[in-house]
Amino acid sequence: MSQSLNNIFHTGQSAFELLQQSDKPILVKFVAPHCSSCITLKPVLEKLVREQSGSLHLVEIDMTEATEMAMNLEVRSAPTVVMFKHQQELGRLVGLKPKKQYADMVQQAL
Repeated sequence: MSQSLNNIFHTGQSAFELLQQSDKPILVKFVAPHCSSCITLKPVLEKLVREQSGSLHLVEIDMTEATEMAMNLEVRSAPTVVMFKHQQELGRLVGLKPKKQYADMVQQAL
């Protein structure tokens, strides 16, 4: 899948690096294979991002494929959701949380 700044859903470390050029906030979800909470969280975050009508990006990163990035960002468990804007971390939620906590983090970044 080719990555474009116009898309709102992305996967992989290369997408995250590309999106750092964007003025929009980036919601990065770190996942791992066989993580049931990650599967549960996916539609929640996708709906939340869709509701913002293109005002932020969602990037999903598999921690087992981007171990160095996960270590550099001190991500130790999946799911971990980190909000970035202009390459600055604005917020972080570790583990599966209620949708409202993710929505509040998104609103603070917009």
